[in-house]
Amino acid sequence: MENYTELKYFYWTVFITTVIVDFFGILQLYRLMPWYERVRTESRIIATLGHADFLGHFLVMVMPIILSFIYYVKNNVLRVLLYVLFLASFLVLLGSYTRGSWVAFLAGIIIYYVFVLWKEKGFFTKKNKIITLVLVLGLALTVGIFYITENKLYIEKKDVGLFSLKERFESIGAGLGVTQQNPRVLTWRDSIKLFEDKILKSPRIIYGLGPETFSFNFTPYKSLDLARYDGGKGYPDREHNEFLDILFPQGLLGLLSFIFVLLSVFLYSIKNYDKISPENRIFFLGTLIGWLSFLIQGLVLFGLSATYLYFWMLTSFIMLFFKLEKPDSIWKISISSLFSVFILIIFTFISIFSIWISLRFFRAEIYYRYGLDYLNSGEVGKAVAVLEEAIKLRPQETAFHEAVIKAYLGVMGGAENEDIKMEAFRKGESHINGLLKNDYYKSLSNNLVGAFYAQAYHYLGQKDKSLIIKAEEYLKKALTYDRYCVPPMENLLKMYSTDLVDERKALEMANRILEVDPYHSQAANYVARVYFQEGKFDKSKEIYERLLSRNSNDKDTLYNLGVVMYKLGDLNKAEEYLLKVINLDPTYESALNLLRVIYKQLGKEDKIKEIPLNDKVYVQKGLEAYNNKNYSIAIEYFKKALSYNPNSPEIMNNIGACLFMLNKYDEAIAWFKKALELKKDYVQAYGNLTYAYIQKGDLVSAEDTVNEGLKYAPNDENLKELKKKIEELKRR
Repeated sequence: MENYTELKYFYWTVFITTVIVDFFGILQLYRLMPWYERVRTESRIIATLGHADFLGHFLVMVMPIILSFIYYVKNNVLRVLLYVLFLASFLVLLGSYTRGSWVAFLAGIIIYYVFVLWKEKGFFTKKNKIITLVLVLGLALTVGIFYITENKLYIEKKDVGLFSLKERFESIGAGLGVTQQNPRVLTWRDSIKLFEDKILKSPRIIYGLGPETFSFNFTPYKSLDLARYDGGKGYPDREHNEFLDILFPQGLLGLLSFIFVLLSVFLYSIKNYDKISPENRIFFLGTLIGWLSFLIQGLVLFGLSATYLYFWMLTSFIMLFFKLEKPDSIWKISISSLFSVFILIIFTFISIFSIWISLRFFRAEIYYRYGLDYLNSGEVGKAVAVLEEAIKLRPQETAFHEAVIKAYLGVMGGAENEDIKMEAFRKGESHINGLLKNDYYKSLSNNLVGAFYAQAYHYLGQKDKSLIIKAEEYLKKALTYDRYCVPPMENLLKMYSTDLVDERKALEMANRILEVDPYHSQAANYVARVYFQEGKFDKSKEIYERLLSRNSNDKDTLYNLGVVMYKLGDLNKAEEYLLKVINLDPTYESALNLLRVIYKQLGKEDKIKEIPLNDKVYVQKGLEAYNNKNYSIAIEYFKKALSYNPNSPEIMNNIGACLFMLNKYDEAIAWFKKALELKKDYVQAYGNLTYAYIQKGDLVSAEDTVNEGLKYAPNDENLKELKKKIEELKRR
């Protein structure tokens, strides 16, 4: 850029863009953006950039520029506005929870001031010292504001607070070196073998593996310790290092081109720094430091070049074209008027088409996010509808097909009509090709297809054995892409242990899972159960003790250990484990029964009376069953509670409520009346009894009941609403 006009437009573009990014970032941070608030699944914010890491990329580039202009501008009002923009950007940067960006920002700021001290001896005037002090205080204040915000809006509510500033900061550099705590280093190490096999000794050393191919090329080389990092539930989709992320898909040609751009820009900048007028050096330095921060972040993150550097390179080539065409008039091209109109029409068409495509993609993303929200909340019918709309807009998007397949599974699982189930199966199956055609996570995609057929086999009444065979086929295929991927192993274990009844294969899958995740509950319990059946109680004991070391309050593991110790003849140890079970869940019948057997063998029959059982425990169990719509089970728990407290109107009312939900209105009425006999002013029972009479069509008894209840609670809103409803029904 050769004149002030160019610079002015460039930097004002940066500032305005940053204002927009910060505005949306703050809305998301403070949960003031309804669409984003509905679909968010974590506390990290993305502003307008689609990904928290990309937000960090942008901010570490522009913040040093804003910082420089705070020192550069003469107008105090503008300086204050830039100061606010800088702190707002810092607040949003914290909200991205991107550790690589935090490190890059801090490193960039340090380099910035070191460079100023080295090159600009007279920079720290009294005014600039004050500005620097105010900036430091502002940054500290912003950290405090963010910490309070985080606690109030995220950590205390625990609904989306998956991250915390303290934990993320403390985890920077955790597990340095090749350890399981540092999956990025493990990824870099494991990819050496991939490089040697598929790149180094082939022409791909020049042009690479191709775009978006790292994941399925890498997974065969993934080590066991990397798989253990996340329990085999996922795998790296990038190298998480910008230089390697260019080398693998683009080869040496891409990497050397990238390095050439870096070195030429940096060396040119340093060489010409002293030629810049002193008053303009500060914002040039800000631009250079932002660029260096961007590259520092590239050591541990991905997508930098694809997201930004290519854009800036394209911009540079366009500007160079203008300069070469007419150096003395940068923004003009000497061509005929007719050709100018033609170019204008073409550019206008391209612009409108690009905007249309962008809006189409944005609409698709909104449909997809709402679809996920409905899917997660169990509203599978709504999920199917909006996800199908998303697919119409972007049929090539694998994630959309994945989500709609899960939604159709939900429809199958919730429907009672066989025709609806079959239709959902056919529609779900129709998306399998769309899922596999462009799938990036090949192992997980094939796992989903396998799970779809396995669950469909059950939902459709286990009539078509070919479905379970297809399920096995796709699940095995998933493991050919990633031998350490646990989800397909889990599904195969379940299939072999139930549907296909092949204990040898089931045991093989369970052991493969335990190799990746030694604390995997499903696999560990299966292996322990096999050992127990074979009489190898010591081996079974080892597995249960390992599980208990991870979760000391798991009542099922404690019970299993109690049974194993009983079989080993250690009755005292068995009693210890079983008492822990009862302490956690006094209604655990199997533990109680085994305790009775042990006490009988020990001659301590009276000790069973010391076990703490009461009605409150059973009431709680009954309420849990009621909330899960298991009304018959809830009745059993409430009746057990009643055996401990036979004069509880609340328990009687609960039994009546369960019978009401089972459409047994006469029995429900009898229990509500029993509750009211014991407690004349029991308002809730009056309401429930009224509801039951209404359902039976006995409006006279309903009116008498609600009037009786209003004598005790004349201001009860529920009873007043019921009275209005009865009057409306009588008028009809």
